[in-house]
Amino acid sequence: MSGCAVIGIGNPLMRDDGIGVHVIRHLEGELPGDVELVEGSIYSVDLLPALENRRKVVFIDGIDAGEPGGEIFRFSLSDVPQRRTGVPLSLHDFGIYELVAAAKLLDQCPESVILIAVQVSNVELGERLSDQLAESIPRICRVVLDEVIDTGKP
Repeated sequence: MSGCAVIGIGNPLMRDDGIGVHVIRHLEGELPGDVELVEGSIYSVDLLPALENRRKVVFIDGIDAGEPGGEIFRFSLSDVPQRRTGVPLSLHDFGIYELVAAAKLLDQCPESVILIAVQVSNVELGERLSDQLAESIPRICRVVLDEVIDTGKP
């Protein structure tokens, strides 16, 4: 198994929905060499190769849980439901649990899967993040850095 992949999810043309991609761009050059950064745009089977043979995969995505913009949530694989229930973990139709289920079926599931979800404020058409999310990028980056420092951490 190799190190870690950090995958940013979201559409940067829909303001805060692009938070995962924006964070990936801020992290470039900031992570250890065995950490791969991936701009995922959306969860899809195209991301399966990024999961293969990884000790840990960290996803960054927007969420709408009705909290203040920029609030950061951390979910581990055990927190991800086997089916859709309660608060959605993604703003996208094909979510993290479908991707992880596909990886399990193909025996490509990483040992540890973490979702860093960020409460969005504005998902209207536009490339600029809301002020709340733009201001939270350093905190989000710190959370991601803490996750990947020890890729063996559950």
